[in-house]
Amino acid sequence: MPSLQQGNRQQGFGLVETLVGMVVGLVATVIIFQVVSTYEGIKRSTTSGADTQQNGSFSLATIERDLRAAGWGMPTAAIMPCTAYFAYYSTGAASGPVPNFSGAPVRITDGGTAAGASDSITMLWGTSIRSNVRNMLLQNATINPPGTPAANLQPTSKVGLSGVEGFVWMTDDDGRCTLTRITASDANPASPDSVVLTHATATGTATQPTYNPPADVMTTLGWPTSFTKNPRIFDIGTFTQRTYSVAGGSLVSQDFFSSMTQVQLANNVVSLKAMYGISDAASQVVNNWVSATGSWAAPSLDEARRIKAVRIAVVVRSPLKEKMEEGAQACTTTTTAPTSWPGGPTIDLSNDADWRCYRYRAFETIVPLRNVLWANLQ
Repeated sequence: MPSLQQGNRQQGFGLVETLVGMVVGLVATVIIFQVVSTYEGIKRSTTSGADTQQNGSFSLATIERDLRAAGWGMPTAAIMPCTAYFAYYSTGAASGPVPNFSGAPVRITDGGTAAGASDSITMLWGTSIRSNVRNMLLQNATINPPGTPAANLQPTSKVGLSGVEGFVWMTDDDGRCTLTRITASDANPASPDSVVLTHATATGTATQPTYNPPADVMTTLGWPTSFTKNPRIFDIGTFTQRTYSVAGGSLVSQDFFSSMTQVQLANNVVSLKAMYGISDAASQVVNNWVSATGSWAAPSLDEARRIKAVRIAVVVRSPLKEKMEEGAQACTTTTTAPTSWPGGPTIDLSNDADWRCYRYRAFETIVPLRNVLWANLQ
């Protein structure tokens, strides 16, 4: 009887199957890696875009808020026609005329046309309502300038003295306007119907600057030594002079009547541009936009009255530096510099060799100077 032979069965994977499985696994791994890499790139771009939006919106809103406050608590040019302004500060380590102080509610300093140049904007406002309603704090006052032995103001009326604090304007019909800080208010023993407003001098510090110059400094800086032609005082209250500018890739502000410390407000702000909106004389309608150059770099009294609005643009850069495409010799993420607005100032970012590797967004708005408009309409 013939013997039966039983065949042996193979078990497990052969070499071919193993190699095929490895190839499939590698392909799947590459696909997964590409999907994850693409997703992470999109997520980074989306996150950086959100940061750009946040920084730009915050920067624009902050500047706009203070522009709308500009001019509050300031006497109008019609009732205080100043031909010369005097303002002083001392921090102990530094002293002199307050930088960028023009007496105008808003002053733009043009940054020029160099690569990376930005403008700066300075705004003034007070907290007193008296100046806005055209009421003088004191009339026919006997005014002794700061630094004199008396070092006080002797008003002949007590009108509104209960709220006196902070700063006042001292002026007369000669058009000289000095900014002075009141340091004390006391009864005048020589006259029951008047008070003595002291504006003593002192040496300031970096955190507590002073604003009344001593006599020798007044002489050096050419301050008025007396006010004799219809002298009068206007209450300002707490006074603010705030300057916005771009420094080191950030929006910064500096208050010259508080701590004077430069404060960083928002990151990745690369440019700030601004223009005046001006009207014809005796009009409230803006019919032209001008840069702060030429005669508008330091507007005259009549020109300053024509400034009714400010147009600003803030350019913000994405915090994410995009990678160059494979084989590329230069970044092409951004090929054209952002624009402020149609027909507006040119923005040149070429001071940064890698500027094309970033994304940018410009935030722009027009801010009417409402306090200036209301004052001129009265």
